[in-house]
Amino acid sequence: MSFIAEYSLSNHPIMQTARRRVPEVSVEVEDEQPDRREGSHLTFRAIGEEAELERFFGVLADDPSVETFERLSTLSERCLFRVLLTPEGERGMTYVDAVEFGVTLLDIELQEEGVRYRAHFPNRDALSAYRECCEERELAFTLHRLYRSENDETEKYDLTPRQAAVLRRALERGYFDVPRNVSAEELAEEFEISSQALSALLRRGQRAVLRDAFGGEE
Repeated sequence: MSFIAEYSLSNHPIMQTARRRVPEVSVEVEDEQPDRREGSHLTFRAIGEEAELERFFGVLADDPSVETFERLSTLSERCLFRVLLTPEGERGMTYVDAVEFGVTLLDIELQEEGVRYRAHFPNRDALSAYRECCEERELAFTLHRLYRSENDETEKYDLTPRQAAVLRRALERGYFDVPRNVSAEELAEEFEISSQALSALLRRGQRAVLRDAFGGEE
């Protein structure tokens, strides 16, 4: 029986210094690109007032988990940015372990004292195995909630809420029509993100739906 788990990982190294020093800035994961040989890239959305965002990025430059970072776009009080993790930052990268056990990470939010997750697990054995991997990485695992929801489209297709919102809007606006009635740039502007980030959300969302349609085949 599959289910949704909400949990947190404390002692989490990714941007730990920055989020503790500037807790006023909310940070959410938008995209993950793991690469243990060349280094993993993560794309985040930072939300906060302009002065707080500037403080956050000032601290981020000296964060032990971040090798380099770049701002991709800034709209109002939202900033999309991408980081290259250091080996210390890689300790908090659980994406590869999650994929190995059939776990889909739906939402990831970085908080002052840890990182909060919402994920889809195929069964309890997968939860136990994933939890053990987190503890081997010295990440303290705290389970907050387990539940099932068969009617939620995001859980049915293992979509994140943002992926579902982007796919739905793209369909409504005629992005998938031939010829297209709206461009990727126009859709990106609606969601206040870069075209690159929107394309990544569309690709990952379509992949999740297609995997469900074809029985999980790659």
